[in-house]
Amino acid sequence: MEKSVAVHNRLDVQYLRALAVVSVVAYHFWPNRLVSGFLGVDVFFVISGFLITSLILREVSATGTLRLSAFWVRRIRRIFPAAITVIIATAIATNLSGLTAQILASGRHVFASAFSFENILLGLDATDYDRRGDMTSPLQHYWSLSVEEQFYLVWPILVIGAIGLAKISRVSSVRLLGIAIVGIAAGSLIYAIVVTQGVAASYFDTLARAWELALGAGVALLAQRDTKPWRGQLITNRLAWLALATTFAIPGLNDFTPGIGVLPAVLATAIILATGNVSTPKTSGRRVVVSEFSFENVILGLDATDYDRRGDMTLRRFAQPVLFVAKWVGDRSYSIYLWHWPIVILSPVFLGFALAGASKIGALVLVLILAELTYRFVENPVRHARAPWTFKPLFAGSIALVTSAAVVAVTVLYPHDLGEKEPPDPLLASMLSEPLEVDTPGLVEEFQYTLPYCVGAGAAVFVCPNSNLVEFDASSYRPVPPPSATCPYEVANSINDCVIGDTAATRSIALVGDSHAQAMWASIDLIGKRANYAVHLFIASRCSYRLDHFRWCTRRNLEIQPRLNSGEFDLVILAQSAEVIEASVENPAIPANPFVELFGELNANGINVAVVKDNPKRGPELYSCLLYNRNEPGSCTVPFQPQMDLATQTALDLELPIINLDTVYCPGNRCGAVRGGMFVWRDDGHIWPFFHLTAAPLVWSQLMENDLIYPQR
Repeated sequence: MEKSVAVHNRLDVQYLRALAVVSVVAYHFWPNRLVSGFLGVDVFFVISGFLITSLILREVSATGTLRLSAFWVRRIRRIFPAAITVIIATAIATNLSGLTAQILASGRHVFASAFSFENILLGLDATDYDRRGDMTSPLQHYWSLSVEEQFYLVWPILVIGAIGLAKISRVSSVRLLGIAIVGIAAGSLIYAIVVTQGVAASYFDTLARAWELALGAGVALLAQRDTKPWRGQLITNRLAWLALATTFAIPGLNDFTPGIGVLPAVLATAIILATGNVSTPKTSGRRVVVSEFSFENVILGLDATDYDRRGDMTLRRFAQPVLFVAKWVGDRSYSIYLWHWPIVILSPVFLGFALAGASKIGALVLVLILAELTYRFVENPVRHARAPWTFKPLFAGSIALVTSAAVVAVTVLYPHDLGEKEPPDPLLASMLSEPLEVDTPGLVEEFQYTLPYCVGAGAAVFVCPNSNLVEFDASSYRPVPPPSATCPYEVANSINDCVIGDTAATRSIALVGDSHAQAMWASIDLIGKRANYAVHLFIASRCSYRLDHFRWCTRRNLEIQPRLNSGEFDLVILAQSAEVIEASVENPAIPANPFVELFGELNANGINVAVVKDNPKRGPELYSCLLYNRNEPGSCTVPFQPQMDLATQTALDLELPIINLDTVYCPGNRCGAVRGGMFVWRDDGHIWPFFHLTAAPLVWSQLMENDLIYPQR
């Protein structure tokens, strides 16, 4: 290969890093001010593609090959120490925060971030209906590091392949790499624009981001050619800087990311790198490197080759501290990026209020302090260690092994005291066997088992002392029935004809619907066991009983439609989210009432049907209260907002029985985050199955009152 151009002294790269990290941090601290500041991540992608490829080409130029082990050792030394330090600190802080949902989810994100697949995890979560209400992870920003690390794993292998192919062909390795870069960039960009546009998971998709890294690699490859400065190069560089800074303020680009929405920022970054790598002719006895002064030119509007203008000295004195700060930030951009997001997410929890004004400035100062400490005492000592043994794969492997063990120790072995206990077996046994001992308003005489009076939903019925304590860990109860011979299913969000309850009973109940039906499984299972009904579950996330839905959902409903209408089941319970899917490419014509056809068919065939009124949503006010009152979650209540979902309105129109638990979730017209020692809502829209289990007697009562169910005589 031709002689490689050194890049380690290019100041414009540090300025680009500074601009990128400042834009990302500003976007996360002030999202309404710098509306497209997220594009700083894309700038980092181009820089990474450029720098890594330049380093690889330099080694190949000097040695004729690339030592993979040495390359990966350098990457581990550069990335791993600071990244793992922040992961461990964040995991500890998350545990100390007392946020149950955050603590329970932290293990997944810690491991995904530590082992470079956070982007994959977030992509899966983005398409997982049951996780759409999860709290934002303080390690979510590691998705971009995962993309880069996946690039570092694959790209050098492709370079070695090109070198090997060049040895057995007449095509130079540079040309082969160029062909590979063009192919990767074109394919990835088309994939990002055409295939994944509008798909939530695509934002984190490595394949949809590869073109940005490939473009940086292409600039590095072009830089191998010795070219003279061309007319207009400096002005092109200046305009590219201006264009890049402008893109951060353009609204609406997020709607077209990672496709054409990021194209302006990516191209501007590539142009800056491509036009800032040559020297101008000597001026006043000294050679002036464009890359070192082009950023100053943008600030001052000065000619980098002219040092003799009168009056310029004052402006240059003004520029010096600006450039010093830019270089300081650029040097620490990696640590700043690592620390800023955990501070954004977790600091309001510890402060007890949302960041605003002075508290935002204080949080930002904390980010800079932590970044400086990490840069000085973690990044640099490992990166600049000169002992020969520190360059050995064994050393890098030891770092990876020790830090990974530390991650395991923090996330798995560290005691996560959630301040809650699992539901004891006697509590559940009492719900199966104990008779009522008191007269309970709203419960029919035939009701055969009792609530654990002030546990869960019981606190909405009985007179119970007010308590802010969360005594029972609702998450410890199964979100779905345990697989068994009568309950086989492949994935948790698709349960087809799983039989629970009294599986030997001759009578049966069909529970049909989406994830809101899934939240009810435990209560209907308990009713089936006590009243001697087999309970058949037909549940799939985002799939209510209607025919205008997603194709796979419509197919599921068409499959079970004959069984539901045949009279096979003594009772059909329909439960679904109140949300109605809008018209889509698959379903361009959404009827005014998508439930009336199938609900009406059941009614016309004389099938016993009960429609469950959807539970109220938790709402942002209750979420914020929980976030800032983690020690007293029971104090978080909001006014009940009556709502009539379309399925319930359909049931009213058809005069079908309705199961309404609004008074359980929001007694006294107040919706509380905690009821009877346990959290009510799993996320914004779903109820914890264990809480719903404690509401089983109330469901039973309403079924009995409508003559839909009765105990075996």
